[in-house]
Amino acid sequence: MYDKKTLITKYIKDRLSKLEELGKKYSEDKINKLADNLVAIDKPLEEIYALVDNKFSYQARKISHNNYLASLKEYYLSNIDKLKKKNNCYLLSYNEGTKILEQAKVTTIKKEKNYDYVAINDGFGYRKENSKENDYELIMSDIAYLMNIPYAKTYRMFDEKMEPIGIICGSMDKKNEKFLNLEEAFSFIKEESNKFMLKSKVTNYHDRNIKNGITEVFESSVVKESIDYVLDLFACLPDITEENLEELKGSYLKVKIFEILTNSLNNNLENYGIIINKTEKQYTYEFAPTYNKCVTKNERLSKDETICNFYIVDKEDIINILFKNYYKYIKEITNLIIDNNVTMYKIIDKVTKEHLEFEEYKNYKEILKYNFDKFERIYKESNLEPLSNEIRDTNNNKYLFRIAPYLDNYDFEAFDETIENKGSIMLVGALGIVLVVTIVIIGFAIYIISKVEV
Repeated sequence: MYDKKTLITKYIKDRLSKLEELGKKYSEDKINKLADNLVAIDKPLEEIYALVDNKFSYQARKISHNNYLASLKEYYLSNIDKLKKKNNCYLLSYNEGTKILEQAKVTTIKKEKNYDYVAINDGFGYRKENSKENDYELIMSDIAYLMNIPYAKTYRMFDEKMEPIGIICGSMDKKNEKFLNLEEAFSFIKEESNKFMLKSKVTNYHDRNIKNGITEVFESSVVKESIDYVLDLFACLPDITEENLEELKGSYLKVKIFEILTNSLNNNLENYGIIINKTEKQYTYEFAPTYNKCVTKNERLSKDETICNFYIVDKEDIINILFKNYYKYIKEITNLIIDNNVTMYKIIDKVTKEHLEFEEYKNYKEILKYNFDKFERIYKESNLEPLSNEIRDTNNNKYLFRIAPYLDNYDFEAFDETIENKGSIMLVGALGIVLVVTIVIIGFAIYIISKVEV
């Protein structure tokens, strides 16, 4: 009759025999020590077997993840040419869902505390060093694209050995434009706006709250006031038209949805902006592409909390406020997410896997799922008016157009939940994109024709 340690040792060896690569990491001595430790915890065999399964399952997923990242680097190495004269790095970017690896010359113009202001070929940007937080910049840019939210052009920077040496965020303003974050916009309004009553309101609110730093609130009315402050700020802008104001409001409120789902916590007023263009002595405004959304966790916050301007708030509160008070602005993005949450979540999972080490990837994957489930539950409980079928179909077909490059980037089988850790990465050729996009367009055209009465 076998004793307990013998049974546990046999079970460990049986499991390792099915995990060939993991088995190489376990010597006979290491197996014996593990068996001794499991015997010592004095639990029934069924519970010990479950512990062994969990341990090896986690380690196997970690090895698979690390192998995936290593194979990705090897693939990039096989696809690069020697740097041309004057170029000093490679830049990996995502252009409308397509990976683009290009050579570039990056020259530092001005050094700042946390970044360098640099020239990139024909443009400008901000270079930051390697960090876990900056990995999220590339992830956020892809998620924003899926949700049809503009994000600042973001690059992963590599040396000639394809070792990552940082990221670059492209400058958002062009010639004859001026970028202002919302703190700078507040100062601009104080100087330029002639809307005295509203200017007085936003000034009093700003000065009362800015001195307190980020504080925790539990009243929904306070959260709504914080959102309304930004909307009033837009209304104060000199020369702003009603149409321009509605565009700014819609863009800002859509970003609030993006922040909740992605767990972005860098949501203070210095991390939103407007782009000002002055033509024929009239100001026009555009909400700047989203940027600097790399902070996804904060020791002060639980998984149910986020930051909204001046406050730490409950995610459920802010979702309910957005649905109750501003639904007309976020109706399209809400229905887009609800209708396509399965494919959207799976694509996000794939692009996240490319940029994060295993433990970080696993944790972020869990919080993403938690946020998506919360958002969908509150939407269903709110009994909100859905989009008309015509607008919804148009919205979803535009989404299919955007995800076409992703479906070409990844093996279709990778979206089968029964297949773990399977996915092939490719730099997508223009011909492949055109083929997939053409199919989507033809499908959309057939749908429209079918709606026309003869």
